[in-house]
Amino acid sequence: MQKNTQNVQSLVWNFYDLMRSYGISIDQHDEVMLKMMAIYALSIKGELPNGIELTKDIADYKGEWLALIEALKASEDSQVQTVFSSNDVLEKLSTPLVHGLITTLLKFPIESIDSLAVDIISLITLNTSPLQPNNYAHMSVYELANKLLGNKSDKKTYVMSPASLPMCAIASEESEGVYYETINQSGMIADALSLMSKNRFEVSYSNALDKPSYTKSKNELKTFDYGVSFSPMGVTVPKHISDNIDSYDRFIIPTKKVESANILHFIKQCRETVIVSVTEGFLYSTMEKDLRQHLVDNGMLKAVISLPSGIWTGTAVKTSLLIIEPNGHNQSVRFVDVTGEEFIKKTTKRLLSLRNIDTILEYLASDEQLACTTTVSASTLKEQEYRLDAGRYLLDPEEKTVNKILEKAKTVTLDSIVRFERGLSVKPDEGDYTVLEVGASDLNEIGDISTPTKEAYISESERAKNQTGFLQPNDIIFILKGSAGKLGIVPEDVPTKGDKCWMVNRSAIVIRTTSDKVNPKVLYAYLKSDIGQTQISRLIKGATIPNISLKELKQIPVIVPSLEEQEQAIACIDKSRETQKAIKQLLSEQYARQSELWSL
Repeated sequence: MQKNTQNVQSLVWNFYDLMRSYGISIDQHDEVMLKMMAIYALSIKGELPNGIELTKDIADYKGEWLALIEALKASEDSQVQTVFSSNDVLEKLSTPLVHGLITTLLKFPIESIDSLAVDIISLITLNTSPLQPNNYAHMSVYELANKLLGNKSDKKTYVMSPASLPMCAIASEESEGVYYETINQSGMIADALSLMSKNRFEVSYSNALDKPSYTKSKNELKTFDYGVSFSPMGVTVPKHISDNIDSYDRFIIPTKKVESANILHFIKQCRETVIVSVTEGFLYSTMEKDLRQHLVDNGMLKAVISLPSGIWTGTAVKTSLLIIEPNGHNQSVRFVDVTGEEFIKKTTKRLLSLRNIDTILEYLASDEQLACTTTVSASTLKEQEYRLDAGRYLLDPEEKTVNKILEKAKTVTLDSIVRFERGLSVKPDEGDYTVLEVGASDLNEIGDISTPTKEAYISESERAKNQTGFLQPNDIIFILKGSAGKLGIVPEDVPTKGDKCWMVNRSAIVIRTTSDKVNPKVLYAYLKSDIGQTQISRLIKGATIPNISLKELKQIPVIVPSLEEQEQAIACIDKSRETQKAIKQLLSEQYARQSELWSL
């Protein structure tokens, strides 16, 4: 794919400098630029109305300029009409400004015209020009999706949703059969990019989930070969969609999210290959399990590509690409993790891009087991409750070593040797008893807990019915949300009666041993060990707020230690506590000495 992004970037900057110098409102800059680019592209292709060509004469005479704009507005070409009939911003430009803009355009290399749409949208996604940014992925992600589809010369490609627009510009370089359906009716950027493209793509402004435009009848959708959707993130669907009140019978799996509804829509609308983006939560949340199961059990899911966070211009949310074959017979799913250094590079402070795309394609086509790629059978996915997060199946060398150790050792599940306790229901400023809340900030690096400073209040009835909610000596504190995986152990002198008892806050859980055979210090030492921490790190999910599922935590294997290992673990924890006391005493003495100098 030939790129002339630097030429286009220079052209755009020159345009914006001219518009600023003539006092054009900044909110009109993008529209003027896109329309001028479209005029230039139409001129090069010989598609301006009435055989008109863009020349310096038009730049010098206001009448000829106005005649051109009027002809564009009256064009029988629906896309031309859409772009130029939106308002009269071009007619209001002064003659000197029109002269400057056209003169600048005529210096633009004609050979760059075939990639003009791609170059313009690249600048928008990179946010390296004055163009207003949108919530797009980096262009390299669309290039990956384009290559995943393969040869498009004799295929029809259906693209949906506003964030998928860059895909149209890329795919239309290779195919005349690209069809774009978008709910975004606020601008004419899609049609303008189509006019600039090597091969135009069709644009339809409609809500595909509610009232699709590509249909054969009121009960049957028109079908395409390929489909691509970079779906909106975190958007819920109307109730009639979640209840499958739909004449096309698309939403057969209950869903609350647009990204899931889009998948069901594409399965009906496309025949061969569908590529959709999903947020990380889709891959493992209980809400989307039925849809994941539907894709796997029916052989539709071919692959999952885990993308790095920082690949989107407007959000750091982590996403993945699903490769779906609606008529497929896949008995396994290929997982490829492209978050490693081999596949990413920085473009700006906040935005990453993909590299080595051909290597990604090679890994997808192979059955080779590597650190970043593996193939998982449908039966294994079923055993794992159809979870599709790549980290569950791709193990780094450290995780593989831990697995080998666990396979050889005698183990028990964590929930078979402990009880889990939540904190009590507290009130912010009233209650019969004052309690101290323990949170992540109260756990130091070693894991010892200093006296917490945050106070809360509980009622007498709450205290009476749930005495076990108070922390006991050697309870293990485990943070589930936020600083997920952080651990601490309660000191032996913790108060257990009256005011100022301790309890955990809502982000944490208490792990309390239930048998005299299991020393809490030993369990704590195990969870803090390399083996324990490797297991815990695998449970952490969530790009925005890291969290750990309690259900999964309960099932981690715990090695049954020998007597010698238990003695060593207990001695280690006791020595740690002695060290902490000594450090506090030394710090206290140092502060006392320092306070004697030049004191007030």
